[in-house]
Parts: sequence; C-alpha cells; structure tokens
Amino acid sequence: MSVRAMVVKKTINGGKGKISEFSDGTKAIFHYQALFPLEKPEKGQPLPVEKDGYRCIDDTRKSWPDGYGKPLEIVFGKKFQLPVFEHCLKTMLVDEISQFDVECIDLVQYPFVSKKLRDIVKPCDGKKHDHGHTTHMCAASVAQGTGYDELDDLMKNPRPLRFVFHLLQVLEPDQYEHDSWQLDEEDKLKSVEALRQKGNELFVNKDYKEAIDAYRDALTRLDTLILREKPGEPEWVELDRKNIPLYSNMSQCYLNIGDLHEAEETSSEVLKREEFNEKALFRRAKARIAAWKLDEAEEDLKLLLRNHPAAATIVAREMKIVTEKRAEKKEDSRVTYSKMFK
Repeated sequence: MSVRAMVVKKTINGGKGKISEFSDGTKAIFHYQALFPLEKPEKGQPLPVEKDGYRCIDDTRKSWPDGYGKPLEIVFGKKFQLPVFEHCLKTMLVDEISQFDVECIDLVQYPFVSKKLRDIVKPCDGKKHDHGHTTHMCAASVAQGTGYDELDDLMKNPRPLRFVFHLLQVLEPDQYEHDSWQLDEEDKLKSVEALRQKGNELFVNKDYKEAIDAYRDALTRLDTLILREKPGEPEWVELDRKNIPLYSNMSQCYLNIGDLHEAEETSSEVLKREEFNEKALFRRAKARIAAWKLDEAEEDLKLLLRNHPAAATIVAREMKIVTEKRAEKKEDSRVTYSKMFK
C-alpha cells in the first residue's frame, strides 16, 4: 500500500539529535496511542482540537486487552503492514512526542495489526506467538471481527484517527542483533556460525544452559536454510553437516548439567550424520552409563574402540565402570529377591 501524504503532524515535545535516514534494516522503538474521534469529521475538515473529543482505543503502554503492554519495534524495509507508521516515524527525533492525524485510507490494516499485537501478549494460552510478522486477514475474518470491541467498532464506523507517537530509540542496522526472520540466506548462514562461536564462549565460561540456547537458535536457523534445498543434493548435504558441531557441543553441555536424556538424543543426532563420530560415541556412552543403559553403552564403547583404536585407554576406563555397575545392579537384585522370600 502506497504511503499517502494526507497526514497532519503536530509536535508536542521536541526530541534530540538528528533525524535518522531510516535506511532498510533500521529499527525504531516507540510507544503510540490511537485516539478515536467521538464525532466523525466532515470530509476535508480537521480533527477536533480538544482531548475530550476522543476516546483512546489503543495504547502500547496499557496491558492486554487494551494494548500491547510494551514499546513496539518495527524494522524499516520489512514491509510492515502500516506504512503510514513508517512515514510518521521518519519525521521524528529520538525522545520526540508528536501527534499525527491520519486518514481512513491509510488505516485499512490498522485493526488487524492491533489485533495481532494484542494476541501476541494475550495471557498464557499455551502457545508461542511469532513476533516477526503480522498476518493477513481474509474477508471471512473481517466478518467475524477481531475479538476486540473498540477495533470492531472502528471497522464498522471507519474514520480518521489521531496517533500520538513517542519515539524512544532508533537503532541502525549494525547496532543490534537481528532476529532470524529479518535475515537473508547469506546473513542467516553467517549468524549460524556466530551463534556457534557464542555458544562456545558460554561453554568455556561454564554457562551451559545459555550455551544450549545459542546452539539451539543456530540449529533453528540452519533448519530454515536446509528446508529450501532438495534432500541429498550437495547443497543440502553441506548444510546438514553444519548440524554436527552444534549437536555435538550441545550433548557435552547436557552431560555437564546432568540431563542424560538430551545428552543421549543430541549425540544420536550427530551419529545419524556421521556414523562413527568419536566424540558422539563417547558422549552417548557416558550418558547411557549414567542412565544405567549398560548394554547400549557397551555397544557404543565397542564401536568407539573398533573405529578409533587410539581411544583404547578411555574405552577401558569406561568399560570398567560398566562392569562395576553391572556387579552393583546384580547385587542389588540379589538383595531384593532375598528379602522377598524371607
């Protein structure tokens, strides 16, 4: 939708610094209020001057269901569904507060954008929501309404709105970490490596849970790239192999925090891609020994020795633990049975 110039601005409080160029990738963080005029103005007439001539129908400072409950963030160049918001913000300084009177023609999508934002912060419904995009609503959805009375009323009685914007912060593209949905393929691939390195640094600092989060984020981004390729093709294989160090590092993190199930699962993911990976066989064996899966652990250790003879010393050490645990388990069983038949 083209941005129209039928917007009237009035500065309420001046800002500071210089106006940003708002190039693609620039992030604006701001609060806004939407004010609904109680009387619909005649075509071509200005909106009322007095505050008591309006009803607030949306406020990012208010919690659900009356607003978003926090500042809104939009990234320029990502086709935000209300281009008029970008048009307004481009005229503002940081810390500036201004009002903008906006015509109906620029607000067709506004009720649906506001609905989406409110739905994102709706109290726990057991679902995670996507903060990256607003969704399109079809004609059937329009007929059903938004679920918010003030937005439905605006749809039934469209009229110009007064928006009050408070621009809190402007971040240039190199001043913040981009969300995955903002990145193109090349940048997303670079971000996978950056997240792997971040995870490694966290691991060195023994921040294992934070490291797991970094590796998992990298895996998620990698998955979106892999899905674009045909399975088995060289490009697909090359991308899929990048999963190996991520799963491998995660398995060690899970071992370190005592999550044996996840340690075993992530090691298995490595072995799906590299059947005799030395670290994965060892870590899965360690997880299985700790979980008393002694037969499976022994099989892993045998595979490790067969394919990596240099690991003989550590295999012997772990096999000794397996033998000791078997003896312990046998003794526990003997004592249990003896008590049963006394």
